Amino acid sequence: MKVLHIGEYVVGGVATYLNELVAYQRHIFDVYLLMSDHNSASDFDLEPDRIFRYKYKRHPKHFFSAMRQIHQTIRRIQPDIIHVHSSFAGMLARGLFFITPRKASVFYCSHGWSFLMDTKPLHKKAYFMIEKVLEFKTDFIINISKYELEQSVRLGMSPAKSRFVYSGLRDRKNIQRPDHSPPVVQDDLDKTSVIQLLFVGRYDRQKGLDILLDVMGKYPELQQLIRLYVIGDSVLEKNEWSFPENVVRLGWVDNAEIDNYYEQCDAIIMPSRWEGLPLVALEAMKNHKPVIASNRASLPELVSHGMNGYIFDLNRPEELREILMSLDKMTLAAMGEVGHGIYKEKFSSDRMNEEFVSLYYEARNIGVAFQGVHPASRLEISKRNGE
Repeated sequence: MKVLHIGEYVVGGVATYLNELVAYQRHIFDVYLLMSDHNSASDFDLEPDRIFRYKYKRHPKHFFSAMRQIHQTIRRIQPDIIHVHSSFAGMLARGLFFITPRKASVFYCSHGWSFLMDTKPLHKKAYFMIEKVLEFKTDFIINISKYELEQSVRLGMSPAKSRFVYSGLRDRKNIQRPDHSPPVVQDDLDKTSVIQLLFVGRYDRQKGLDILLDVMGKYPELQQLIRLYVIGDSVLEKNEWSFPENVVRLGWVDNAEIDNYYEQCDAIIMPSRWEGLPLVALEAMKNHKPVIASNRASLPELVSHGMNGYIFDLNRPEELREILMSLDKMTLAAMGEVGHGIYKEKFSSDRMNEEFVSLYYEARNIGVAFQGVHPASRLEISKRNGE
């Protein structure tokens, strides 16, 4: 069976998610990856000759050219499954099938519904109408959180086509730095008492870094108790923010080294305004770290207040201040162990990939023949059947 994954700007969480899929599926299916040549990652656990790129930048003048290039790749590969990732890729790839025939089964994951974003009601309505039209050319709509599934179906997306599959990550140690030096900036702060927090994400409104910086600046007492390390930079927006003295900006970090940063912090903080299912939270739990998160979207689905982290009301900055003032290392370490147990139970890469393998076979009407068959055996069966 041939599987073609299609993305637009494949970077950050989407790149991590896709890498988990292709790394697993390449041992079972004939897997290919297609994405923009602009603003996409370069390292994937997939043979280079299976990775294709189309010339594109996010602007309406490039849409039809991108659609033509995507169509050419689909004709060349002739996939059985087309798995599309993110809203713009969903528009470009599925929009094709209103003017060209399709043989493949189409899976679509928005990685965060645009009509659930914190934006103007008119924009939300327009985003929903676009998704509703494109639904006609989709066989399976993948939701990455229960919140997204419930809200999208409530608003009118097809319950028959909608599925829920939690994202997953492999539990593996990434590459260590050659000199074994700690990647976090070294200074003279007392790491036995100062709480080290880590923020990972884009400098975009969605991620809420501005809210966290405002709290840090508004309450100077926090600057004596907290050292905040920030991994990331601007991607979609160019924001000019003021960074207090207790904030260390690290820029983007190679994904092969990211676990080193998680390991050295006491907790991860996520003041997001909206999210699909943030892989940063899963990375934290994988690395035995608690998560301090806003009460928006799927975050309360991942973080149980007082168990594997803390949840705060995004509309009450004083609530975040109270949580930050009360942090202590022993409690955070215990919460991190609870979070790791949740990760192993719900968010492993194998669990996610097993669900997708089953859905792919269901889409091709051969799911019954593979029920109960171990993935290692599926490859051999597929070869014998000539798939």
